[in-house]
Amino acid sequence: MTQYRLLLRKEVMQQLAALSQAAKTQGPGGLRTREFRGLQIGLRALADGLEEEFEGKRLSYHRHDLSDCAEIKLAVIPETRHNIELGPSHRLIYREFESEDGGLPYRQVVAYAHRGDDRPFEEAASRLGRQSGTRLRAVRPSSTPNSRPSTAVAPIRQALPPDLLMALAAASNVAPASGATRRTPTADKPRAIPRDRYDPPGRQL
Repeated sequence: MTQYRLLLRKEVMQQLAALSQAAKTQGPGGLRTREFRGLQIGLRALADGLEEEFEGKRLSYHRHDLSDCAEIKLAVIPETRHNIELGPSHRLIYREFESEDGGLPYRQVVAYAHRGDDRPFEEAASRLGRQSGTRLRAVRPSSTPNSRPSTAVAPIRQALPPDLLMALAAASNVAPASGATRRTPTADKPRAIPRDRYDPPGRQL
């Protein structure tokens, strides 16, 4: 089982912090508490390469081209329509990149949201600068020797793009291979998140 280092976009970092704070004021059944635990569980699954256990699926071109991304589905809240279960309520969208330092590969967490109105996909497209109706150039798998064969579940693993390379190079003390989580670099340097922020004792929401 392959493990990964996580890179979180600043929006996901802010969402994680906000949900953590809200969960402190709610009971265990509160919506924000459940969303916080769902995000923790999703991050742990991505770090441990367990996406297939959460109905992982590679994305494609629909309204926006997210063919370099994949999703995992998280059953945060039960939902039914006419007594029929609607399935997992939330989606966690991510991309995958080869290591630049010979360590574990990276997974960049792009968006986490309820599936309603295609919100997770709209958020991911906006954050990645994807224009509606515009296709990406063909997504090219990384050609480094450590690349694992691509599957239909995980994203196609690519070489690190220049912006992430620059930010990781500027960061002091890149997260160790044991699984520290990092935000997607912006103008400031990435910051590691303690493992216990996304390592809950179990998967039950």
